[in-house]
Amino acid sequence: LLMSNLDKEVVVVGNLGPTSDEMWHAGDREKNFYTYGAMGLCSSIALGIALNCKNKVVAFDGDGSILMNLGSLATVGRECPSNLILLIWDNEMWGQVGRHYSHTHYKTNLEEIAKGCGINQTATVDNVDELKNVFGKALLQEGPWVIIAKIEEEGYLPVAPVEPEMIVYRFRESMLNKIKA
Repeated sequence: LLMSNLDKEVVVVGNLGPTSDEMWHAGDREKNFYTYGAMGLCSSIALGIALNCKNKVVAFDGDGSILMNLGSLATVGRECPSNLILLIWDNEMWGQVGRHYSHTHYKTNLEEIAKGCGINQTATVDNVDELKNVFGKALLQEGPWVIIAKIEEEGYLPVAPVEPEMIVYRFRESMLNKIKA
């Protein structure tokens, strides 16, 4: 849904597991970076990329992942990269580590944490129309943005047939403009 309308120069960083698998199935792109094996680091990787390029950078992260690395939100607030969008899928679960409720199932409010870290462009959405509207606005405006998308857990797609070494090589070459995107 969101991937199909992205400009080819937008960099997309996917959280490990199902998020990266869904990105791949939605349409593999040279500027997609799949973070298999980097639990909790999707937003940090996206931040590093955003600080070093002019492209719009979108991180598709998860509630469990961002909870494992709340310091990334503080660093985003400190650095304020205008080209960064953190879209956090919040299914209120630690999906990759036993399917237990995450802190967001109880009282933790990720949007308020982002605001407390100095990130002014924030939103929490709970339906597709709101998500499309806010995400579209974030793509056009300066950020950083943090969008919390409250979602229901659904089934998983097959694991994407990608090799980590090739992901890194292809992404690096794409960012160096040696491969036409």
